Amino acid sequence: MKPTEQTLIVGINSVREALLASKRRCYKLIVEQGKTPPRIQAVIKLAREKQIPIEPLPKAVFQKKFHNQVHQGVAGYFSIIVTLELENLIEIAFQKTSLPTLAILDGIQDPQNLGAIIRSAETLGIQGLILPKHGTPALNETVAKCSSGAIEHLPITWVTNLTRCIEQLKEAGFWIAGVVPDGEIPCYQYQFNTPSALVIGGEEKGIRPLLKKSCDVTLVIPMKGQLESLNAASASAVVFYENLRQKKLQEVTKK
Repeated sequence: MKPTEQTLIVGINSVREALLASKRRCYKLIVEQGKTPPRIQAVIKLAREKQIPIEPLPKAVFQKKFHNQVHQGVAGYFSIIVTLELENLIEIAFQKTSLPTLAILDGIQDPQNLGAIIRSAETLGIQGLILPKHGTPALNETVAKCSSGAIEHLPITWVTNLTRCIEQLKEAGFWIAGVVPDGEIPCYQYQFNTPSALVIGGEEKGIRPLLKKSCDVTLVIPMKGQLESLNAASASAVVFYENLRQKKLQEVTKK
């Protein structure tokens, strides 16, 4: 995609975070006339401060224009999300912490799941996200909406070959942990005391065999119930939280 292309972002949180992050240009804000909730007014005020054109539309016109989106009465046209090269992602991760954790997604095809994973990753202390160029949804309005604006803050990179990507991460000092149903170690027993990269597979096929072989260790989420697995978004949130819990505990222990 060319940098001049535009993408639609809808919803109060998604539009607000895109404006606050200032990582991409907002070409125009569109609001539904008659919408007066304080959160929408705050978005309008923010757009005015940034001198962004604001177009109010009558309710019927607005609803017709954005009837396929959960818009909450506000939408904006932005430049596409800026992604990084893998080397830059690694550099930024180490600038944030000496023990960064990255997430690698393999076979996530549902934009809603991708957005949910991005939201969990950003809120639970993951320093960056790695996506394969083949088979991953575009970072479109659905992903942005389901991330609730987290996509504006989480560093993301696209790679052509995940196996080669893992090799580069190992060279940079990362320990690679795959999250699989038959993992060797329960995720709560694994020690997140090195730079780590968590590999999350899609719901149907999980992590591809070749990629699984590239992992240094495999983790399992212990479960008790009639269902045998969690979806990718839920599984990633569990492991992301365990990683954050241990990091917080390490910080307390050092004090």
